[in-house]
Amino acid sequence: MYLCLRAAATIAAALAVSACLPVTSKTPVGTTVGLKADQTLAGMWKGRSGTDNNSFYLTFFPQDDGTLKALLLTPPDTKDKGGWLTFSVQTAMLGRNQFLDAKELDDSGKPPDTKLADNTIPLLYRVNGDGALVLYLADEKAVSAAIKQGKIAGDIEPGQFGDVTLTASAAELDALLGTPTGRALFKKPLAIFKRVK
Repeated sequence: MYLCLRAAATIAAALAVSACLPVTSKTPVGTTVGLKADQTLAGMWKGRSGTDNNSFYLTFFPQDDGTLKALLLTPPDTKDKGGWLTFSVQTAMLGRNQFLDAKELDDSGKPPDTKLADNTIPLLYRVNGDGALVLYLADEKAVSAAIKQGKIAGDIEPGQFGDVTLTASAAELDALLGTPTGRALFKKPLAIFKRVK
């Protein structure tokens, strides 16, 4: 989950190992309203990211503990060996905004990096009228600006590629993200998926 989005050609690349993380949060989004698993996401989805022509697949598996396990798969091709990532996912509705909290897992079911052990990656999502699933990562510049303006608590590491972490309490985080101002922190779609089955 650490590739800078500027260098991402696909969603797998956007969430794969590299020098910087997407915006993370110390507190899962939606804690005040109750995290759960949106069962409408269950199943397999085929998607693309930006102008990249390669397809990739995202499958949500319902779990007995009320979470979803998500498997992101990029098939191999002539230019790339492909790969996969696994996430534990919970969802919540804040106002009119639907959020997905993702925590990357390694093959043993644990976060692959100690920096992610206590953090989640918040994503905004929606299912369009045509059934397409659209995912948005928080925009690093917009979140950094909100932190500097005192709209939300967070840490910004120094440097051009410094990581951004939301540190707000559950009440503060949910209060902001349930508003249009909070929605505006999630600017461009990361990827769009169509249901396979």
